[in-house]
Amino acid sequence: MSAPPQNSRAPLSERLGRLLTKEDMGYLDRVSFTTSQRIKGLQTGTHKARLRGGTTEFTEHRPYSVGDEVRRLDWRIVGRSDRLEIKLYDDPSILETVILMDGSGSMGFTDSVRSKFDFGCSIAAFLSKVILKERDPLGLLLAKEGAPSMLRPVASIAQLDEILQILLSTRSSGPTRIAEQLRFLTKNLRHPTRVIIVSDAFFDLESFESEIALLTGRRHRFHLLQTLAPEEISFNYRQPLRFKSLEANEHLDVNPMDLMESYLASMERHIAALRRICQHYRAGYEPLVTDQSVGRSMVDFIARNSDYKS
Repeated sequence: MSAPPQNSRAPLSERLGRLLTKEDMGYLDRVSFTTSQRIKGLQTGTHKARLRGGTTEFTEHRPYSVGDEVRRLDWRIVGRSDRLEIKLYDDPSILETVILMDGSGSMGFTDSVRSKFDFGCSIAAFLSKVILKERDPLGLLLAKEGAPSMLRPVASIAQLDEILQILLSTRSSGPTRIAEQLRFLTKNLRHPTRVIIVSDAFFDLESFESEIALLTGRRHRFHLLQTLAPEEISFNYRQPLRFKSLEANEHLDVNPMDLMESYLASMERHIAALRRICQHYRAGYEPLVTDQSVGRSMVDFIARNSDYKS
């Protein structure tokens, strides 16, 4: 028997299992992430009440993927060339979602439990499965140097396959690029979109708020899922240590006991400022710690930010 090709992918369920525990999987069928945001001027109804015979505009074709609705096939192309092509429409009643995943070096921090980046990838995988289960378009954008271009929102099982592949093949490194990628989204999202930011939020708040103001000013909405390690919350270090930067070639030799009070006060101010920004722009804010259950945390988050609960 010949060996499988080097670039063959593991089954989707296996890749999902690398990011989610059996406990997390058990929560997947318990939630439905929906919203009553009005889309492109619709005056009544909720997102789940999609238009029937409403105004839609053809935009482009793309290859058929497993899970796509057969009725969207362009049968003229099938008849001419035997290629399976899906017709895409700009449907004003469909809410698109983009997950903005922080891939900066600070997300690689790990001490007693998994890294913030691994935890964040598990969150992204869970939300991707839930959103695509609803047949809603979902995209992914990484905030890191050298990241691939945005995976534009698509509603198909093949999209989950692509998202998992990107998450599993990415390693956190370099400086944060959240503000830069928010600016990219503001310029490139075609109609009102839900942006879910997964980040430790160790970025300049002034720049962040400026970009959020532009994003929400164009009728997009966002949620911030802040991922922190237990040690970043408690700062329970006691012995002299060398702290190395994960984003620059720098280090600091200190006695943690000398810094604890000022560090905790600074962290408290930073989190309070994040809460204020999110409240001001009517965004969901969820502080998460990497020793928490992803499934349980996401059920709680979705329950607080969705109009329809299981």
